[in-house]
Amino acid sequence: MSFGRFLKFCAVGASGVVVNEGLLWILTEFAGLFYLVSGVIGIEVSIITNFLLNDAWTFRDRSHGHSGMGRRGLKFNAVSLGGLVINMAALFTLVSMGIYYLYANLFGIACAVLWNYIVNLKWTWSGSSFGGLKLPPKTVSAEPGQKDELVSIIIPTYNEADNIQKIVPRIFSVFRQNSINGEVLVVDDDSPDRTWEIAGKLGRQYNVRVLRRFRNKGLSPAVVEGFGHVRGGIIGVTDADMSHPPESIPDMLRPLQGGKAELVIGSRHVAGGGIEKWPMKRKIISRGATMIARGLTSVRDPVSGFFFFRRGVIDGVRLNPTGYKIGLEVIVKGRHNKRIKEVPYVFTDREVGSSKMGTKEIVDYVVHLARLYGHRVGGRQ
Repeated sequence: MSFGRFLKFCAVGASGVVVNEGLLWILTEFAGLFYLVSGVIGIEVSIITNFLLNDAWTFRDRSHGHSGMGRRGLKFNAVSLGGLVINMAALFTLVSMGIYYLYANLFGIACAVLWNYIVNLKWTWSGSSFGGLKLPPKTVSAEPGQKDELVSIIIPTYNEADNIQKIVPRIFSVFRQNSINGEVLVVDDDSPDRTWEIAGKLGRQYNVRVLRRFRNKGLSPAVVEGFGHVRGGIIGVTDADMSHPPESIPDMLRPLQGGKAELVIGSRHVAGGGIEKWPMKRKIISRGATMIARGLTSVRDPVSGFFFFRRGVIDGVRLNPTGYKIGLEVIVKGRHNKRIKEVPYVFTDREVGSSKMGTKEIVDYVVHLARLYGHRVGGRQ
């Protein structure tokens, strides 16, 4: 996130505070309205002024002039409703405790500002995150279904120096034992532990290429950028931490090579699949994430990060995921005609390095879900 952009957002927010507080004071003291009614009116007026200023200034590089301004305005208002709930809850609670209503209102605004900034950045003005990326057609090594058709695997990395040295030889051992014509693209977000350098050295022994990124970091943008660089007619995504066993790759490729599916998901939640060495907290979070995605797909494990698909599934598709669940984006938006198959695998928690899962990733997932539900309702790419 740009600190300069955040400062602009805060400056716009400060102007909204002036509008909000001014109307709250005037309507309560002079118009005789109940303070909660005055607060709602003050917030609604400040929402309008804040949107116009943010669209013209804070997110000018993402707004593309007047194009889509109405849709952005509706999104901004929807996000602001969340802020309204937070603000009003704080206002009512603190006033009930005897705190002066203007001070209580300021506290409510402070509680809501981070919600408003993060969600608006990730959703309302998200268009330039991947530039509404549309992937160009690629020349592949063979016709679909031929034995020597190239399989490309993308591994997004950040501080995975130890793991990348283990996962790459395992993948190519599977390729060799199963006569798979494969390549690996390591997409690294300029890791401080120099994962990109180690992966580059592996390229001397294996068919490995490295894409080192310096901007717009994150797992999903890394994978989406990788989509534009791979050469295979079949594309796969796997983690570097060996939680996705390379030995499952042949089983996942079989339905694609046999013409029985366009998208194959490595699934923990079908017969034969499972999870090992995962703390209960992570299991609960994963199950909860799966449940709230049920309205988007019937796939049993829609948040899986282990999947393969034919290139045509994403060619020409506008992908704009947030957070870690790029697979869910492909499931919802991909051109697979619901020809999806789930193949069981056993997920094993990483033994080296630390998980990237945290509060930010959970918030990103909620924002991503909201965007995908909006896509499903609106039928937009």
